[in-house]
Amino acid sequence: MSVLDETDTGPISSLLGQLGLRMEAYRISRQLKQEELADRAGISARTLRRLEADGNGTLDTFARLLRALDLDHRLLDIIPDATVSPLDTRSTAQAPRQRVRHRAEEPDTPWTWGDETDET
Repeated sequence: MSVLDETDTGPISSLLGQLGLRMEAYRISRQLKQEELADRAGISARTLRRLEADGNGTLDTFARLLRALDLDHRLLDIIPDATVSPLDTRSTAQAPRQRVRHRAEEPDTPWTWGDETDET
């Protein structure tokens, strides 16, 4: 599996494994030993080894590692900003959405009072 393979849409474990490989490759490119990076991040070297091996770790661990590598500013780039375009009139006319409501589905048959007789 290539470290930079961005076309894989397999299971989550595969994506986390790629994330671990990228973390390891980036650490090595910065000439940092696992113990050095773990110490900077405030985590154990065992936790870092586990994350690099199979992507197994917490979001807190991942954020600490990004901060230790001076990449924490990129963490918010993972999820795009949900604001609407400033050119869209809805963005200034309404408050930001707080919840999602699904639209009611259109019925297959037209609405009736129910007292109609079936005279054909």
